[in-house]
Amino acid sequence: MQDLLIIGGGINGVGIARDAAGRGLKVTLIEKGDLASKTSSWSTKLIHGGIRYLENYEFRLVRESLKEREVIRKIAPHITKPIRFVLPHVPSLRPTWLIRLGLMLYDWMGGFISFPKSKVVNLGTDYNENPIKPNFLTGYEYSDLFVDDARLVLLNAQDAISRGAKIYTNSKVQKVVRKKNYWEVFLSNGEILQSKVIINASGPYVLDVLKNIIGIESKKKIRHVQGSHIITERLYDGEQAYILQLSDKRIIFLIPYLDNFTLIGTTDHEVKTYDNPVITDIEKNYLIKSVNKFIKKEITEDDIIWTYSGVRPLVEDLNENASKITRDYTFEIDDNGAPILTIFGGKLTTYRKLSEHAIKKISKYIKITNKSWTGNEILPGAKEIIDKNFLIPEKLTKRLIKTYGDKIINLNQYYQSFMDGGEHIFEDLYEFEIKYLVQEEMAKTPEDILFRRTKLGIKFPNEKLAILENILKKYI
Repeated sequence: MQDLLIIGGGINGVGIARDAAGRGLKVTLIEKGDLASKTSSWSTKLIHGGIRYLENYEFRLVRESLKEREVIRKIAPHITKPIRFVLPHVPSLRPTWLIRLGLMLYDWMGGFISFPKSKVVNLGTDYNENPIKPNFLTGYEYSDLFVDDARLVLLNAQDAISRGAKIYTNSKVQKVVRKKNYWEVFLSNGEILQSKVIINASGPYVLDVLKNIIGIESKKKIRHVQGSHIITERLYDGEQAYILQLSDKRIIFLIPYLDNFTLIGTTDHEVKTYDNPVITDIEKNYLIKSVNKFIKKEITEDDIIWTYSGVRPLVEDLNENASKITRDYTFEIDDNGAPILTIFGGKLTTYRKLSEHAIKKISKYIKITNKSWTGNEILPGAKEIIDKNFLIPEKLTKRLIKTYGDKIINLNQYYQSFMDGGEHIFEDLYEFEIKYLVQEEMAKTPEDILFRRTKLGIKFPNEKLAILENILKKYI
């Protein structure tokens, strides 16, 4: 008998699994695909307070987010990176006093911050290379945190497993039977599990799961908002990112990405179908036109080398403008028999606090004695690397350390088991890493490897896919 069964392997699901397992609960998580295969791997990859949420008066959300920015930097230093954002001033959109007030609140609301505070900058002189058009003279600089979103999900899952949780990927919940004090859960692999409580953390699918599998009609509503991004070759030198104010009161980010690229996004486009989101021509044109209003070297569709889209399940708050719908989260409990907790909304930044609040909600039904702990324990790979005598060639180690942190020690052992790392697939991808990802990180498909465990898929050639698939077959 499980204490807790979680449906959904996105950031909220694995965050709850980690928290609950660390408190001694018997936990199982079921994910129908790969971990982070939907919304959680297709974000703008920021742990941030959400400076634009201040205009919507979402002060609690911003405060919680800013505090979490500090926590996540501490527990996942190997997959996060502090980044300075530059906001070119557009006088016709927001007056100087309003921006300065917003940045002052942003610096102050989170309490103690280890990030540099905001300041006024001269766009023409304060940077080695200024990509912004010369008619933009003044800007404002502030701090936030960049993160590898999919790996944040994976590391929470790995930590949960190390603390006793069971995680099933590529498995579906086909049917549940509600008893008075527990659930019977029938999986697509033929297993039947029993659990005292179910948590529905299935992101865009929460209402589908609730209605079609659990058999409950919710009073809450979800609006599915697609966020699309484009990636180009690097548009400028320098580590600073840009946040661009648009006339429709939205903002677009330009972020240095993976050394050689620039990440541009995101859009807010409400959709009815949300299973396999793909960027639309309208979204592409919107991003291109928006960026070209600001940068000297304008881009065209030919400059786009990759795109991705994700669907955010936002809680209906009756706001007509999709960009103004709250990014906050809320819960719904049905305890007419064995209890089920459903999670609505949320964002990457606040996953850990959401997890704590979810555990508190179910404490009415399960005895939980341990206190909150996840903000004080680092995630896998976050220890300092002391011994750097690796057999792995130096040309590979930079990416591997940035991706795996201290787990490069494990990768070194896999490298040793092969002659020169095994079969060479493409650039710095070799067989030893594939074996590691299958055996240590639950990877099963090329997409799992190329777009979630690593980000090598952006320029991975189709003609090399067969080589990767053949290697995968050896270890699955």
